[in-house]
Amino acid sequence: MIYIFVFLFFALPTTLFAASPFKHNFLDQILQKHVYDDGLVRYGALAQDRSLLDAYIDSLANYSPTSHPDRFPETDDSLAYWINAYNAFVLRGVIDAYPIASVKDAFLFSGFFNRQKFIAGGLELTLDYIENRIIRPKFRDPRIHFAVNCGARSCPQLEKRAYTGNNLDSMLERSLERFARDPQHVQLQGRRLTLSKILDWYGKDFIDWFPSDRANPEDKPPIVNYLLPYLPPATASQIVQSEDIELDYFDYDWTLNEAIEKGPPQPPEDSP
Repeated sequence: MIYIFVFLFFALPTTLFAASPFKHNFLDQILQKHVYDDGLVRYGALAQDRSLLDAYIDSLANYSPTSHPDRFPETDDSLAYWINAYNAFVLRGVIDAYPIASVKDAFLFSGFFNRQKFIAGGLELTLDYIENRIIRPKFRDPRIHFAVNCGARSCPQLEKRAYTGNNLDSMLERSLERFARDPQHVQLQGRRLTLSKILDWYGKDFIDWFPSDRANPEDKPPIVNYLLPYLPPATASQIVQSEDIELDYFDYDWTLNEAIEKGPPQPPEDSP
């Protein structure tokens, strides 16, 4: 009888013992409740209603693609985790210090990004480490620059949905297109094209990724070529036809991306 039991045990499908995928449901609820369509955040309301965020932060502390790779079977699952972790840690850091005027005020001596530690999978990490030692070098997808949100006005908009392995590519494409069509980040006036400082700081990420088979005008700066497919058609056409584009960059506004309270946001269009 014992032999039969042992045989049946080992004959069971291995999927019965597979670790369950890491869930981002708590963060999804938080973002839908406290982020407006323009990406601004109800930090005051979140500070008073933080139980879900604290629970999600606890789950990040216990699990990560490094500590429990079996819970992140695909590369997209891992990247979604790190983007969500970065964004959740920013929310947590801001409400812990709230009220503040700038995200840089969330930690002493403007050290929020390179000195304040957060726990992911049992490891203490800074936001700078997560972005520049994990996300950028390991995944090499420049679209992440439109997904990680540093809590400042000049950051790309914070999405109202959590990233997952299943929705990652479509959400990154949507974030990039929205960024490229926002005059706060990309603005053409005559021959002068003014871009977000992010595209200056991390320009090499975009140029290195740029597909060699994409046809673009050779006389345009590589960073402009990267943006062309995502710009409004009229803007893209004007750039292509212009003989000499003058490239400039906006100053970066570190003011907190806080919303003026106007009631709970509407749920995203793709909500069930």
